[in-house]
Amino acid sequence: SLRIPFSSSSRSDSSFNFFVFFFIFFAQDVVYVLQCIGIPGWGFSGWIVSLSALKQNTAVAVLMMLVATQFTAVAVLGVVMLKRIHSLYRRTGASFQKAQEEFAAGVFSNPTVRSAAANAATGAASSAFRAP
Repeated sequence: SLRIPFSSSSRSDSSFNFFVFFFIFFAQDVVYVLQCIGIPGWGFSGWIVSLSALKQNTAVAVLMMLVATQFTAVAVLGVVMLKRIHSLYRRTGASFQKAQEEFAAGVFSNPTVRSAAANAATGAASSAFRAP
């Protein structure tokens, strides 16, 4: 059985952290799928490139098919893991709305961000009053 590194009892994982994880892992899964496909000229040894190599060198094509098979396995496992972690995400009561709220609360409670926002607002207001 495949174990997920998060536990459903760990409430310290915020919705925002889950959302960031989903975004990064989804992008990684897209790369896995592109590697599996093997678009010519992109530098991946996937199915399209390995099948077209059959005409030139059979031994090289067989090795490339082995690599394509492994890329396919990684892509499938990546999608399976993303689905399993998403179901865990839903079981913890997390949501996209909560992630937005946590991000906003974290950003607005950060003194550096508040100071930068105040300076930007002051600069915008003073330049608006100076405009002819």
